[in-house]
Amino acid sequence: MTARVRRADLVHTAHVAHGGALLLRPAAVAARIDGAGADGRTVAVVRVLGARHLLQGLAGLAVPGRTSAVVGAAVDGVHAASMVGLAVLDREHRRGAAVSAGVALGFAVAGGWAGRGG
Repeated sequence: MTARVRRADLVHTAHVAHGGALLLRPAAVAARIDGAGADGRTVAVVRVLGARHLLQGLAGLAVPGRTSAVVGAAVDGVHAASMVGLAVLDREHRRGAAVSAGVALGFAVAGGWAGRGG
């Protein structure tokens, strides 16, 4: 197993863990971020994001290597950009969107690191 595959597996495993937490405890995650109880719509959105992270991580583990890491990093980059846009436009969900953008940016950077040569 090369260092690149190990790095990619680490990032994909983190996606699975993060996605699992969002799927299993969406209300608790939302409350931790916003400091208040989450409405049904917010809980549903957190679950969808959890499913996305979980599926992305499982797909990356099923197809290890540079390509899955780079594609995952691109998906995370797009997600981060969309959350920045939401944070700018939606005052009510600004904090949650900003946190989601930060997490997605972290995954994008980690995926880029995992996909680099060497």
